[in-house]
Amino acid sequence: MIAPTPDSSPEAPLDRLLLGIAAFVMFMMTALTFTDVLGRYLLRSPLPGAFEMIQFLMPFLIFTVLPVITKEGGHITVTVLDGLVPPRVQWAQTLVVQASSAAAIAMVSWCLWAQGQSLTEEHYVSGYLEWPIGPVAHGMSILCFATLLVQLVKLYRHLRSHD
Repeated sequence: MIAPTPDSSPEAPLDRLLLGIAAFVMFMMTALTFTDVLGRYLLRSPLPGAFEMIQFLMPFLIFTVLPVITKEGGHITVTVLDGLVPPRVQWAQTLVVQASSAAAIAMVSWCLWAQGQSLTEEHYVSGYLEWPIGPVAHGMSILCFATLLVQLVKLYRHLRSHD
């Protein structure tokens, strides 16, 4: 069986959507920074709230790309001793890493959701623009949950590879 190319895999449309959102968010951050610096130095009038807007966009950039990076295995890994470790031990090591990664992502997702609930209930808002902060934590939690689903699929596929 031939492995699907990235463009023909079932996940490709979701990958393109997430990467498209990330590209748009990155463009917005760049445009805000450019406009703020231009206004600050040429017009002596910075863009009001630009720093806060970028603070709101940054987590969405990070958590939007996280499911794609997780699916592609793009995290930093150290493979110094892989050639010396027998295949069964490598399989077990990968199992432990995949399972502990899923557990960690699940915990982060749950903590972000709880934090979002707390921030929403307490009516926390940003300092200058007075935007509510709770929805940002909820959004990060949802994107982190998407990463968890990707991690669970990777774990399932790894378990199936031992058959």
